[in-house]
Amino acid sequence: MIAAFAYANPRTQRVRLIEEGQEPDTSLLGQNHLASHGIEATIVEPFLQRAQPQSPVLARVAWNVRELTLPWELGGADVVCTTMGPAAALAARLRPHLRTILFNINLCTRLERASSAQRAFLATAVRSADAVVCFADAQRERLLEQTHAEPSRVHTCLLGVDERFLTPKHSPPPNGHVLAVGRDLARDYVTLAVAVAGLRRPVVLVASEKNLTAVELPPNVEVRLDVSATELRALYDEASCVVIPTRSEDFRYGADCSGQTVLLDSFAMARPIVISARSTLKGYADDELNSLVVPPERPESLRAAINRVLGDDDLARRLGAAGRAAVEERFTTRALSARLAPIIKSVAGQRR
Repeated sequence: MIAAFAYANPRTQRVRLIEEGQEPDTSLLGQNHLASHGIEATIVEPFLQRAQPQSPVLARVAWNVRELTLPWELGGADVVCTTMGPAAALAARLRPHLRTILFNINLCTRLERASSAQRAFLATAVRSADAVVCFADAQRERLLEQTHAEPSRVHTCLLGVDERFLTPKHSPPPNGHVLAVGRDLARDYVTLAVAVAGLRRPVVLVASEKNLTAVELPPNVEVRLDVSATELRALYDEASCVVIPTRSEDFRYGADCSGQTVLLDSFAMARPIVISARSTLKGYADDELNSLVVPPERPESLRAAINRVLGDDDLARRLGAAGRAAVEERFTTRALSARLAPIIKSVAGQRR
């Protein structure tokens, strides 16, 4: 059985770094562990994704059209698993023997902000997929409400991270920095800025420039824009606390499950976490057990939780140890692969 994986962003360079031990395999979504489940899983980079036209207009056209040409670039694959848009599933219908699995990264958010015509197209495309993989039960329920897809085709697979790459060297340092990580548009760095203003600890913020538009950061916040995976791992290791502030769930931009990956990365690094509440965190973050969960967009609550972690070394160690244990038990990329394999095999055996 052959499963082709097509990601929304290029993976060739990333695979090389993973093989060299310079980056975690988290972004491959279990693809590199499927051989142990009897599935030959390959990565396909669509031609139009590799072409990279110089013209911004042509580049945008190529970015969208690549979903339609993808099914004809997969050779003898039985199943294509993709984080691209749902148009790929519609196009795959023209190849009767090819099955499609969509990874739901931001489909719910896209559907929420789409026009009526766009929403109808996206919903039709989602329904045409042989399976959709969501990373939280709340995300699955929301997608079913939005698209009226067949429930048996929409699955929840808890996410996994590379706990072997993300291994802490020591317990949370008592006098380390506060770390915030995330380039997703649903991050709430306005609330973070208010919460940490005047905090007697340095704060390191790993983000992108687009996250910081109209954000006034206090002097104790240092921004890092281009950080390698090994540098980020060191920043986790030197942190006393990781903060993951996100916008409320009615915010119409960013990933459906904003904060999940950084949450699991922080778990793997055994760091205490303060995170904004989201329904898509259920099954991952357990308040007071492996993290402190606070209401979104409430700087006073965020600040109180940060101060609580920084002022209680025993709490910090307990939260960090519980997070690391949770990853080792159920949130590795190998565990994700084991959850994904039965879905791929079931889809490959379906008839249309």
